[in-house]
Parts: sequence; C-alpha cells; structure tokens
Amino acid sequence: MNRKQMKWLFVLVGALVLLAACQAETELPPATLLIPTSIVPANVDTGGGQSTLPAPVTLTPVPTTIAETQPTATAVSATTTPIPPSSTPAAATTYRIAFVEDNDVLNVRSGAGVANGIVGELAPGVAGVSITGNGDLVSGSTWVPVTNGKVTGWVNGRFLTEVIPSAQFCADQAVLDLLAQLKTAVEQKDNVLLAQLIHPERGLRIRVNWWNPEVLLNGDARATLFTGSTSYDWGVHDGSGEPFVGSFSSEILPMLQEDLLRATEMRCNDILAGPTAGFVQLPEGYDALNYYSLYRPAADESGFD
Repeated sequence: MNRKQMKWLFVLVGALVLLAACQAETELPPATLLIPTSIVPANVDTGGGQSTLPAPVTLTPVPTTIAETQPTATAVSATTTPIPPSSTPAAATTYRIAFVEDNDVLNVRSGAGVANGIVGELAPGVAGVSITGNGDLVSGSTWVPVTNGKVTGWVNGRFLTEVIPSAQFCADQAVLDLLAQLKTAVEQKDNVLLAQLIHPERGLRIRVNWWNPEVLLNGDARATLFTGSTSYDWGVHDGSGEPFVGSFSSEILPMLQEDLLRATEMRCNDILAGPTAGFVQLPEGYDALNYYSLYRPAADESGFD
C-alpha cells in the first residue's frame, strides 16, 4: 500500500543565528532551522558519550502576529511626584538543555573542554539552568559555567537554549523577518545571505525526516551551500530505505524550493501536516525549542491509495 506523499517542513528557531534575535545571546559566540544538516563532530561532548527566503511567500500565520503599540510621550512637570520603580524585578534569564537525545545526558565538567573531569550531568530538556560567567572557546566550541540545583560546572554551550515563553516568541516580528530572509536566500541561491543567517558555531541543523540522522552545517561549510559539491549522509529514503547521500544543493535545496517557497500555511509551535500513516513529531532533543512549521499541501490529499 502506498500512501500519498505528504509535504511538510519544520523551521525550528532555536539553534541558528535565525534564532539569535529571540534565543540566547548568552556568552556564546555569534549563531535553522529544522529542515527535514555535517554530522555532529565527534569531539562534541553531548553527555553519556564523547562524543540549519525569496521575496516572502504569502502565508497564513497562526496565530496572527501581535502588532506593537507605540507609547505616547508625555511631558512631566517639575512638581510631578516621581513614580517609584516597580517592586517586581525582571526575571533572570535561564536556559534549557536542547539537542540531547532521550537516552543520553549532557555532561557537566570541572572546566571548559572534554579534557576535564565529569562532575555532574543534566538530563534532556532540563530547564532552570543559569549561566554564571563568561564562556571559553575550546576546540571550536564555546563552554560556559552553569548551575542547576546542586549541579555546578561547565557545559558545551551548543546544547543550551534560552527559555522564552511561547506567546512572546510567536508574537515577535523579528522571527518572521528572519524567515523572510531565509526564503530570499533560498529563492536567489544567495550563499552570502544564507551564511549570515547561520551562527558559525551553533550552525544549521538539518533532518530530512524526524527519524533520520541530523546533519550539522557550521563554520566554513556555511559559505557555499548552494554551489558546493560536498556530499553528506542524510540517512535513508522513506519507503525504499535506500541511502540518502548527496550535496546540500542537490538534495536539500530542491526540498526547500518545493516546500518552503511554496508553503501556503504557517503555524507557531504547532506542527502542520496532511494525511499520513506515519508519526508526525519533533526529533528527540527539540522539545526545548520554539519553532515555526510551514506546510505545502500535496496536489491531492483526499486519502490513501
């Protein structure tokens, strides 16, 4: 039995520079997108082991972006009694563990880098993590000092994402502006613009399917994605199980042109999908992120055949 092909695309805002406007700047160096990205480097310490927009397409955002109201300036006379400052302090910025699979943990070490001993661990999705100082760059990764309950030490900042309320994220026009820039980059095959949207360290994370392996494109790989010939292992083809190998331009770009540029619906923090016999879900480790889901209906979604 063959099911009609269901076209969908996630745009996860949380790990790339796409997210820099809304996710943590923390002490991390300057950088998704989850589009159905090279494999996470072996020297990245994830936990238990040692281990990514043509002129904007008219979409139907759900929910509708909330417009900001500009306050009216009011002159205050010299005799006006000053208003005391609010007694409610601004909430401290906290972070959550992201991109760590359910069967793994994020190691907390005594210092920056995997050469230091493990002094604790943080489970996938744990929130309430505080960064307590400046980060150190070690082997291409920024490590930051953190605390969470009784656990104190250093972690790879690549696996932290700022905790931002869903309503705040979904109402932020800056996120939609970044998506528009992504569409422009794809439509024009603009290597320079796309590279500017991707954090050089945190990179562009790509999955062809939620169950296929993740490819992380960062560093110099960002500069020639539309024109480069570097081949990546994207996993296997759905249905046939045949190896899915090729360059970004030959394998991923056509998907973006078909599904991102032609998307007719968009929703924040909710997955849009058509008829399918398979599971529709986020990959493990992505529950910590805010994201946008873009959807292009198949030509005929009347059922299965």
